[in-house]
Amino acid sequence: MKDKGLYLLLLELETGRTIKAGRLPAKYFQPGFYLYVGRAKSRLKQRIARHLRDRKKIFWHIDYFASKASIREVWTKANYFDECRIVCRILKLIKKARIAQEKFGASDCRCCGHLIYLGTESNLEKLGEKLGLKKIS
Repeated sequence: MKDKGLYLLLLELETGRTIKAGRLPAKYFQPGFYLYVGRAKSRLKQRIARHLRDRKKIFWHIDYFASKASIREVWTKANYFDECRIVCRILKLIKKARIAQEKFGASDCRCCGHLIYLGTESNLEKLGEKLGLKKIS
């Protein structure tokens, strides 16, 4: 795996709950599967390892959410950095998918957000093929 690029975290929130992520307003998240799209311009392996650790400083929006959910899978796309484009493609490819919260994970860009609610859909094999993603866990 190249050490820079996009990563996608498939998370499962087993029970619905209200979560406040940083400066974003508190929001109720339904139970089910969520897909987070992030990027690392360097140290991709370290970024993923950090997300997978139980003990870490809460820093990014996803840290708040992941402290209440379980990471089920990790996907990567080496040397690719357009999170917003991948989010848009996912929303077109998975009909039930929708942005979970406006600006979540996207405070540094103009797109709608980088956390996608998938409902009960969790099989990303075909999506991974279409987007050129590699499953690493």
